[in-house]
Amino acid sequence: MAAMPERLLGADGIDWAALMPAGPPAEIPACLRVLRSAKHPLRSAKAESKRRRAAYERLSEILVHQGSRSPASAAAVPFLVAIVTDPAIPDRFAALDVLRAIATGDESYWLIEQPDAAAERVEVARLSTLTVEQLEAEQDAWIEAAPDEEERQARARRALFADVEDDRRARQWDIAAYDAVRAHAPAYAALLDAEPPADRIYAAYLLAWFPEERATALPGLRRMIEADPDPIAASVACVAAGLCAPGTEDETLVAALADRHRRAENRAERWSAAIGLARVTAAIDPDVRADLAAAAEAPAPVPHWPFLDGDIAEVAALTLLRAPEHQ
Repeated sequence: MAAMPERLLGADGIDWAALMPAGPPAEIPACLRVLRSAKHPLRSAKAESKRRRAAYERLSEILVHQGSRSPASAAAVPFLVAIVTDPAIPDRFAALDVLRAIATGDESYWLIEQPDAAAERVEVARLSTLTVEQLEAEQDAWIEAAPDEEERQARARRALFADVEDDRRARQWDIAAYDAVRAHAPAYAALLDAEPPADRIYAAYLLAWFPEERATALPGLRRMIEADPDPIAASVACVAAGLCAPGTEDETLVAALADRHRRAENRAERWSAAIGLARVTAAIDPDVRADLAAAAEAPAPVPHWPFLDGDIAEVAALTLLRAPEHQ
């Protein structure tokens, strides 16, 4: 493996402790050193792979703690992007997976709530101008605005164990981490034609969460849907396109998804195309709806399908809930 780019070397000069990671600060540059180092001549390929996998896993734990991000999360992004953009790196897909975690934190929250990042930016900017007293007044008003007594008590309990300043800070850190990853969307899109398939799969998976970057993401995702020979890569591209372009009714994308749905050779591929179609279009074809219902009953995870660790049943069920007759 070639030496890593010079810009990665700057990780050792960052005061990671000041950026409040969820773990020992020194472990961040240590993990990055593992990922930028050449293979030791006395270390087997299996041992090297295990060592690198452990470094990626530890970075995820430190940079994303139970879905929450810190300033360290955003600061680590350029170093991970340097890995992603270096074709000499053997496991770029793993860096893409860490970047996805930094961007979204809890993936299930994004699938269920589909938060509007642009609106969140505006709200975070507004909250940054408020005093603590104003934040507490807004929290009190939120409690009183509950639709019923049960919900009011639930909100009051949540407020009892919350801190308005901590909550504001967490939202600032989360959107900063999201935007730090989003800023490099062209680099991820460039991998949608890459080898091995794992790089394409995880690049598509990462781009799924950036609807604001759909102009960058969709051309490559559409190519994968139309012609990717790997069924899992094509499947992931179908779902990613649906998440990246919800409700857009993009005609060329709909045509590509419909064609993949018709000619799919396995259930995961067909179900993924159905998920993509249902999210991109308003009117859902009966065959697509039937496939969503079947996918929602899938008995086991789909191997190598990264959304919710392969839980296509949950993704299909959430898609059905968003279908017009359920809204």
